[in-house]
Amino acid sequence: METLFLMARQRNREKDTVFEKEGIRAVYPPFWMKPHSDIFTAFTPDLLHQLHKGVFKDHLVKWCTEIIGRLEVDERFQQMPDHPGLRHLKNGISSVSQWTETERKEMEMVFLGLVAAGAHPELIQAVRALMDFASLASLQSHTLTTLLAIHTALNDFHAHKNIFIELGGRKEHFNIPKIHALEHYEPSIRLFGSADGFNTESPERLHINYAKNAYRASNRKDYIIQMTLWLQRQESVARFSAFREWMANPPPPINSTQPPTAVPSPPSTEPSADDADTLIHHTYSISKRPPAATRHVVASHIIAQEGHNAIRFLPALSKFLLTNFKSSYTPYAFDVFSTWKRLKFTLPNIAEVGHRHATNLVRVTAPVVPPGESRYRAIEPAHHDFALVKTAEVNEFTDGTALHGLRIAQVRVIFQLLRHYPVKSAQPLAYIEWLTPLRRPDELDGYYHVSRSTRKIAGKDGPYAEIITIDRIVRNAMLIPQKWDQDSKFRVNSHIDGHSFCMFKLNYKDCLPI
Repeated sequence: METLFLMARQRNREKDTVFEKEGIRAVYPPFWMKPHSDIFTAFTPDLLHQLHKGVFKDHLVKWCTEIIGRLEVDERFQQMPDHPGLRHLKNGISSVSQWTETERKEMEMVFLGLVAAGAHPELIQAVRALMDFASLASLQSHTLTTLLAIHTALNDFHAHKNIFIELGGRKEHFNIPKIHALEHYEPSIRLFGSADGFNTESPERLHINYAKNAYRASNRKDYIIQMTLWLQRQESVARFSAFREWMANPPPPINSTQPPTAVPSPPSTEPSADDADTLIHHTYSISKRPPAATRHVVASHIIAQEGHNAIRFLPALSKFLLTNFKSSYTPYAFDVFSTWKRLKFTLPNIAEVGHRHATNLVRVTAPVVPPGESRYRAIEPAHHDFALVKTAEVNEFTDGTALHGLRIAQVRVIFQLLRHYPVKSAQPLAYIEWLTPLRRPDELDGYYHVSRSTRKIAGKDGPYAEIITIDRIVRNAMLIPQKWDQDSKFRVNSHIDGHSFCMFKLNYKDCLPI
């Protein structure tokens, strides 16, 4: 009402410095004075600038860095475990001046696990709330459940945000426009649909086409006129090219006596030439033959630390042969096996995520070490990814949920049995080392906590190892150490991709290959 009063005074040609101070313009009557107008609904969520770059990168990362320390944050990013498709920030983040949108999102994927180690409980809860909010707001489809989760996550952040001031991360208030904008996400999604439909990330690339390329085509003097002319010419060329293509392929006359066009046949389901060397299972795909470099791997190398570090490979293989084939054949350390480097999955296209992160890899490679060097001087480090594996174990904590019948294991070797073995397996096998079963999510960070499972063999403790067929592996999993100086206890990162978030956090059961 005060603004309307000032606008009415200005309309009557009154003079007052408050007009310029308040930014009053000579537009009267304004459209937003109508009884059913709400100017705030005209501003839709902007995931790129408000959430990923604004709240996360410009505020949350800055606050946490002030609390934890710049060097400590850099060191934790350097020690972050490798994961397929995730950039490893080997130099930390303090030296990076310009971040891409992809890099900011990858920081978000691991940030809660990075902060949670030894942090104040309220700090963990505040960061968790914002990370959950970011993942929920980025979903492409929503239900009442996800909208309630957005509301709950934001309330949790407000309940714990003062910890940033108490620990010195922020000096005073939280009257920040981009944080206030988060209040409007839930009602905006209810009115207009998912926030990704208004995301400025989609047209962001046009800045290159319409601004950078146009500027480069100018002589850098009076460039706006030249850029405009260049764009007009680009449009003219595009239109004329479309016209020539249309003239080269004219449509048939309306009264043509030609027979109607045949209905196109459905696409062939036969494997293409590209698939000729790939074994495609209904849940995974793997090359039909192992790579040439790994077709003759001695079992002793599989067992050794310099190799796959599968220290219980031979006992596990003996047990597999006995249990599955009733064979008492004894494998030896001098046996030679063919091994694979990776296993590929295609995650289902769910409405909340779409095609993003549809390709899912489990890498299984030994370190590439120069002759005469130790494994610590490897040219290429080892990759032994964690994965979700089917199991028949009963687990009262996960039975009936999206995690029913699943347990996490580290995959160290994928191989096939030798020809001279008395038994044959219809598909490749995997040597895995189990982690403890999933229990309840942690109350602070919301992640499942697991540790390496052990078993005694001949009175000696060691990893709980097993050999399985690879169809029991369903997808990869990212684990973040609970403490950076140990490799035995982990947090299961549910923010690593949309499918993981929907499965672990929202209990969606259609996030895995069927």
